[in-house]
Amino acid sequence: MAQTKITGRITGDADEELPGVSVVVKGTSTGTVTGADGRYSLNVPNNNVTLVFSFIGYVAQEIPLAGRANTSVDVKLLTDNKSLDEVVVVGYGEQRKTSTTAAVSTLKAADVALKPVVNLTNSLGGRVAGVISRQGSGEPGQDGANINIRGISTTGNSQPLLIVDGIYRDFSRLDPSSIETFTVLKDAAAVAPYGLAGANGVVLVTTKRGKAGTPTLSYNGWVGIQNPTRVTPQVNSYEFALMQNEAAANDGRPAAYTPEQVEGYRKTVAGEAGADPDRYPNSSPLTDLIDPNTVLTYHNLELSGGSEKIRYYTGLAYTNQQGMYRSVYTRKYNLIAKVEADATPTTKMSLNINGFIEDNVYPGRSAGDLFYQAFRTPPVSPVYYSNGLWGQYIGRSLIGQAFYSGETFNERNQLYTTLSIEQQLPFIKGLSLKGVVSYDPDTRTGKAYATPVPVYTVDLSKQPYNYVLGVQGASKPSLSQGYSQNKAFTYQGLINYANSFGKHNVTALGVFEYRNQKYNQFGASRLNFNTTIPELSVGSSTPLDISNYGSSLEQQQIGYVYRIGYNFDEKYLFEVAGRYDGHYVFAPGQRYGFFPSFSAGWRISEESFMKNNVNWVDALKVRGSYGESGALPYIGNNLAAFQYLSSYSLYGGSAVFGDPTQGVFERAQANPNITWERAKKFNIGLEGSLYKGKLTFEIDYFTERRSNMLVFPQVSVPAEYGVGLSQVNAGIMQNQGIDLTMGTNHRIGRDLRISMNVNFLYSKNRLIETFETNATRLNPNRAQTGRPLGTPFGYHALGYFTADDFNADGTLKAGIPTQPWGAVRPGDLRYADLAGAPGADGVPTAPDGKIDANDQTVTGFANTPQIVYGLIPKISYKGFDLDLLFSGAARSGLGLFGSIVYPFDASASATKLEFTDHWTPTNPNALYPRLTGAPTTNNTQASDWWVRNNSYIRLKQIELGYRLPTNLISRAKLTSARFYISGQNMFTITPHMKEIIDPEASTGNAQYYFQQRVITFGTNLTF
Repeated sequence: MAQTKITGRITGDADEELPGVSVVVKGTSTGTVTGADGRYSLNVPNNNVTLVFSFIGYVAQEIPLAGRANTSVDVKLLTDNKSLDEVVVVGYGEQRKTSTTAAVSTLKAADVALKPVVNLTNSLGGRVAGVISRQGSGEPGQDGANINIRGISTTGNSQPLLIVDGIYRDFSRLDPSSIETFTVLKDAAAVAPYGLAGANGVVLVTTKRGKAGTPTLSYNGWVGIQNPTRVTPQVNSYEFALMQNEAAANDGRPAAYTPEQVEGYRKTVAGEAGADPDRYPNSSPLTDLIDPNTVLTYHNLELSGGSEKIRYYTGLAYTNQQGMYRSVYTRKYNLIAKVEADATPTTKMSLNINGFIEDNVYPGRSAGDLFYQAFRTPPVSPVYYSNGLWGQYIGRSLIGQAFYSGETFNERNQLYTTLSIEQQLPFIKGLSLKGVVSYDPDTRTGKAYATPVPVYTVDLSKQPYNYVLGVQGASKPSLSQGYSQNKAFTYQGLINYANSFGKHNVTALGVFEYRNQKYNQFGASRLNFNTTIPELSVGSSTPLDISNYGSSLEQQQIGYVYRIGYNFDEKYLFEVAGRYDGHYVFAPGQRYGFFPSFSAGWRISEESFMKNNVNWVDALKVRGSYGESGALPYIGNNLAAFQYLSSYSLYGGSAVFGDPTQGVFERAQANPNITWERAKKFNIGLEGSLYKGKLTFEIDYFTERRSNMLVFPQVSVPAEYGVGLSQVNAGIMQNQGIDLTMGTNHRIGRDLRISMNVNFLYSKNRLIETFETNATRLNPNRAQTGRPLGTPFGYHALGYFTADDFNADGTLKAGIPTQPWGAVRPGDLRYADLAGAPGADGVPTAPDGKIDANDQTVTGFANTPQIVYGLIPKISYKGFDLDLLFSGAARSGLGLFGSIVYPFDASASATKLEFTDHWTPTNPNALYPRLTGAPTTNNTQASDWWVRNNSYIRLKQIELGYRLPTNLISRAKLTSARFYISGQNMFTITPHMKEIIDPEASTGNAQYYFQQRVITFGTNLTF
């Protein structure tokens, strides 16, 4: 039977394209959904049918085809004010955005799904208000961002809770194309359902679901070219020789290089005829290590569709990321399959499977080792000889370690499975029951095969030169192999109720949740292989060359959740929520805690005095919340499990009546009263929409007081006590600030649309109670109490000593404070004398004419920024679209150290900036002190001279796309085709820091795997 093809474009009431709109032939299962450009294509049996267009938050429309002269049907869907626009995901459910009394931010799939990001934690930074995201490394498999919500409020673990499809799960390695929404829960009302796991905020990830309609197949793919972003420029060999000779002169030593040698290096650098690169090398270790233009590629296929009774969604993805050097790469395979069925008119069932397999390959030496050697190797030491062999420096070879040191292979196999059944109870309107069971096995294997590293040295006394092979490290290979498995079981029972009684609207939720995790690991290693076969069975059989390990752990948590909401006439909103939580970490009898919250909202725009008089206000709501949430006790990054028991360690060398045996000793005294951290959170917010959605805003003020943080007790015991004291729940911290989101969009003519979204966060914490001795507590310059967590301390540098500061015999003039780290000279750092030794009351006395620990003070901001922001402008014109993301941070500091600021540190190289901007008599205001053969103790003291304000703004994302017209692609059976080019990490501006180092770097010595700039070419096709 001949069919008629109907095409069209669906827009919202602001003329924006609407992706995901359901287009169904009324009374049948025949249908489709609109693509990312809002366009659709649907074959119908004849023109006597009616099309139904529906989308959450919009009024559904029915369009009869009878009597229409053409086959193009464009529809504008109007916002459904009764459905209150948007449904947001919250803890254990969904709520309408405008009836929510909590602080919640949502990020849609279109903002992250097709970006060149392998680790999804890098998708949030700059896009969501209240989120601080810092990527400390770009190494494949290790490139996740550190996420904090509304700053840091604890000395323990500050990471938010991660939830995927309602279950405690990590989302970082999921397929980006499978994501529907990110939701960030920020205040007490939002996180209350998560009890003792919610104090640091919660990130909810919802994956895509199938929609009724004809099957829709889509392909998303891109190929990216990677290069490092901010590589610290190093000196060439000629510059290095000049610096070394200047340092020798400053030290009173003979020149390090003769004029002949300096000239030899100059010729090699200049590439002149007669240059001898093996005798006078000009190495560039970072350049020699890093391969330019490495490839990152991604391919994804999605299929979705179904009938009104059964809906499905499935996706398959492959990611391949090459490293900066050829011995590093990542391969990841993702699979997701979801089926939902209306088993009966009142029963829904769903089965979700989401998993990945990831292979990460690294050389036998870590990235830290390689970049240490790259920064250490000076240009006068050959990385490569002219014949292609590789050299070494002080017994280590950069190239040997990177490419000839063996291989580390890590494989991870993660599977998320969920089965749920929801039953409506028709005898009570609005009441339903739901059961959820999930099983998430996570299996990891690792195999590290370390081989002797071949290195070459050159004998310059022979002609031709003789290259001698040697070995770095062990002379025989070794192998370590490990296996771990983590099996997580979650069981949830939910009861939901929602009903209206005239203008009274009531909702209620109750949840029982039980989580159980079983973890085990084991491994073995062997040394001194006599073969090159990397299998444990062929390693040395000598007992001293064999080792093994193993351990297991089981964790349990049980929780009871409630949430009750009431609103009157959709104007006055009230909600109470909380959780009664129990966890295995705490002592029997003290394992349960109660974490309640209260919130209210007032929809001012629904009042008659607003509706009838202020027509430019679409929506305006004020809301507030107060409540308590919890956090598990951590010591650093380690969960303080079983601290209610005394801890013991085993040791060898013991004996009982002369018989050798294994011994045991008590390490720390028990803390039977250990408990959870408790966060008291207050939030007040204002949100609104003006001028028919052309301007939207949301602003929140928040404050939190975190107590019960683990700290060391304010007492000490003599060594004879024989056992350490456990930490106690006595730390207190305050955190407060604001976050806001603003957006505007405008349509100019028919085809041009411009929008801008801005998000901003300011958060500042301070320690109210922490462990510190009177030496710092009573010194107003050194006290940690009352200051932000992580505040750096050191000396205040006044600048450099000048010749006028010294007597003729080289001693300091009277009245200038002495410094205890050896003799100083012009060009050395001079520090401020701020205080003398403490008096009888413990308070420091007046400055005493000498520099010591009493003179230390605050040297800068903590590393976590107090301000983060994002600017997201978008422009579309006809088929073209341009999308940018600027992200930035301010009021943070980065302490620099190592060869990036200390020339020749640990016999290392030097940077271009050190060469051009160090102290000399003609450059007295230089960035760096005078040159010396090795950094002096005086000049490397912790001080504000080396702490940089690492505020920055970064063009994190730019994307230019073009969507082909429907009439060009319909013959290829395509409903949508878009091609684009994008760039990630395009440039970074650090106005207060001259050093070329990423402001989000994980370490201040620049010896880390650099973040990557990625240029991507991609396409999105929908069939």
